[in-house]
Amino acid sequence: GAGERVEDSIEVDDRDVGKIIGRGGTNIRDLQDCTGCRIITPQRKEDNEEPGMRAVKILGNSQQQVARCKEAIDAVLMGSEPKDAVAEIDGAVVMKNVDAMSMAHIGKIKDKIEQEQSVTLDLDARSLRIWCKDGDRQKALEVKEVIEEELEELTTVDTLTVPVPANLVNNVINDPALRQLQDQTGLTANVSKNDEGTGIRLTGLAGAIQEAKHLIERRNVGEGAEFLSLMPGMFQQLSRQALNDFKRDLSFLMQNSGATIEIGESSNKADFEGGPEEVAYAKAELQKVLHFYFPQVCDTVELPPGTVDWIAGEDDRELMRLQSGGSVVSLDRRSGNVWLCGNPKSVELARSRIQNSLKRWDREHWSMTLHSKGACLAIIGSGGSTIRELQSSTGARIDVDTNTLHVMISGREECVREAKSRVMQIVGGKGGGGKGGGPRDGGDDDWSGGKGRDRDDHRGSGRGGRGCRGGRGGCGGFGAEPTHEDSYGHDAGQSRDGWGAGGDGGGGRAGSTSYTGGNADRWEDTGATPTQVTSCSDDPAPAASTAPKRAAGRGGRGTSRW
Repeated sequence: GAGERVEDSIEVDDRDVGKIIGRGGTNIRDLQDCTGCRIITPQRKEDNEEPGMRAVKILGNSQQQVARCKEAIDAVLMGSEPKDAVAEIDGAVVMKNVDAMSMAHIGKIKDKIEQEQSVTLDLDARSLRIWCKDGDRQKALEVKEVIEEELEELTTVDTLTVPVPANLVNNVINDPALRQLQDQTGLTANVSKNDEGTGIRLTGLAGAIQEAKHLIERRNVGEGAEFLSLMPGMFQQLSRQALNDFKRDLSFLMQNSGATIEIGESSNKADFEGGPEEVAYAKAELQKVLHFYFPQVCDTVELPPGTVDWIAGEDDRELMRLQSGGSVVSLDRRSGNVWLCGNPKSVELARSRIQNSLKRWDREHWSMTLHSKGACLAIIGSGGSTIRELQSSTGARIDVDTNTLHVMISGREECVREAKSRVMQIVGGKGGGGKGGGPRDGGDDDWSGGKGRDRDDHRGSGRGGRGCRGGRGGCGGFGAEPTHEDSYGHDAGQSRDGWGAGGDGGGGRAGSTSYTGGNADRWEDTGATPTQVTSCSDDPAPAASTAPKRAAGRGGRGTSRW
């Protein structure tokens, strides 16, 4: 009768049930959202049970709906993405694994193709779905060929050397925008020297090379050029009123920053031009604006000092693994943060992976700032004998910088613990504050604190680093006895959006918090001067910002309230 649910099932090998569920449950959620059916997977078998076929139940409102879901599951088991599988079942033509540079070009020509060819283009992170308005699939296939011809020049592998003055070449080759372009497109950039002078040799897709050439030429004349990767089609999710509000906010940001920002409604990136400082400021502020309008789609994860290479991994393998999760993942090595943009599930998955990686980094690394150069030399020993013996006996790596008086120990958790104890015996318990506190479990805005600083030569006097939003401040320096690790001074940086000041050394007093979030519902120019932080005396007061202020329950550092 009316309202009765239809139930069916599909037999799936034990080893393939995970494909239906997907990482973090992303596949099964997309399948259910796209088909309107409920999918019930079997419970995992016990370790002693033999693998075999299992029944996956499907509940829907009609036989047709359930059959459509079964067909989509079959496609996912063959390797398709759920949204692509359902689109193909419904008659769309899908272009898969589209690179970022090609997707950016498609975004620019999207409106033109839709009008000329009477089709609808649906852009995703790495897929393009083509829908013919009259349901003619053959017409959609012809449009796919037109798009592929448009992309042919962009996807041709080429090589180009861009001249760069010798005094600028090191800065340009390490430019964060150029590094991000390499991360996302596979472009290679190397310094080139010949009789004609210095330059940067670019090898990769023609479209990526032209983008890199533009960035390099801007840097050559002292101008800033950056881009911020976005999820294609995200602005189409906004209501007309919200889109108009965003455009006004964007105009206001350009006016206040002095930078030019170009974003197309169908584009997969925002382009910035202007002076280097203006561009850097505008990019950071736009990330905050986008997070306000798309809180589940956009996020910035701040990285503790020294963890950028850890997050990227050897040969950027960890970064590539993060980027394979379906969302935009851009690592800004200079600012020390990761920009995430994509569907809420993939963004949450990437954020969780980064936070788990940072927790592992905390377990496998320890650092402190020593009280004198003599302490550094004591760890190193005559001709490096002491540090070699420490590394050999503990299995940890120990790096000592005699200029900054900084010691870093890394390795397996137990090795780091042993090496730390041995180093503390050598230096006699004197040292600066520890690094700022790491993120709390489960927080959305967990930022780690900065490295501690040593104020003087008195034992246990080092002040801990200030904990960032939602994190603890750093521990104070060690007390007189190196084994008394409980003599840390902890901060009181517990407020969700507060900035905790570091504790004093050796059982020091707690720090204070400030910068609680605002309560306004949307972004507006308040004209208010930011509250001065109440914190440790050696922390500089933040400067007042000239940027537009939007209060949305998110604290700031005296620059803007979010």
